[in-house]
Amino acid sequence: MTLSGIKAVVFDKDGTLVDVEATWGPAMAAAVRAIVESPATQVEVADAIGLDLQSETLVPDGPIIAESNDELCERMAPIIGADPDELLGRFEDFLYAHARTCVAPLPGVTEVLDAMKEAGMWIGLATNDGEQSARDQLEILGWLDYFDEVVGYDSGYGPKPGPGMVLACVDAAGVTAAETVMVGDTDTDMGAGANAGCRTVLVHAPVGAVEPTVRLDRLSELPALLR
Repeated sequence: MTLSGIKAVVFDKDGTLVDVEATWGPAMAAAVRAIVESPATQVEVADAIGLDLQSETLVPDGPIIAESNDELCERMAPIIGADPDELLGRFEDFLYAHARTCVAPLPGVTEVLDAMKEAGMWIGLATNDGEQSARDQLEILGWLDYFDEVVGYDSGYGPKPGPGMVLACVDAAGVTAAETVMVGDTDTDMGAGANAGCRTVLVHAPVGAVEPTVRLDRLSELPALLR
């Protein structure tokens, strides 16, 4: 099977290109410990966002998997008696500092990005991470130059599963939604692509509530699908 007529590929980042557990488990745990003094409250905050603080791992299907940082801070703020907007700045300062030290790629990503560029594809990134954080991580991994556009939850288009980030990429690429594919690993990604009118490819995960156009076991299968 192939997807014909695709000119632009929009990737999710975490869980699609980046190892979400190795990167965000330790970073989220460090950020929670930095902003919350009481060990008992640290656990309460971690539970609210879907983080196992002891093992520094992310709870499957927890808020932390799909929600943006401002949404996570809305969950944390009442527990610690903080203003969500003020908390967001402090939380992201600690979070991004730690994430830069432990960002880890998933296998085979460089080869896939090479193949996309060789095929003449426009490449974008739509992530519920912050835009600057995403750019920093892509640069650390040596991938930033592959991307024609990087859009985060704070870029002004709203978070996924809303269509804004994907449509921003469609506009930047100068193509139509029908000529664009969204590649990700969650219902949030599939919803964003579908809501934008794009075809969708689900990788590394079982099909959830949102049916993708195509499901692949491995990202390495993507170049052949788009050939």
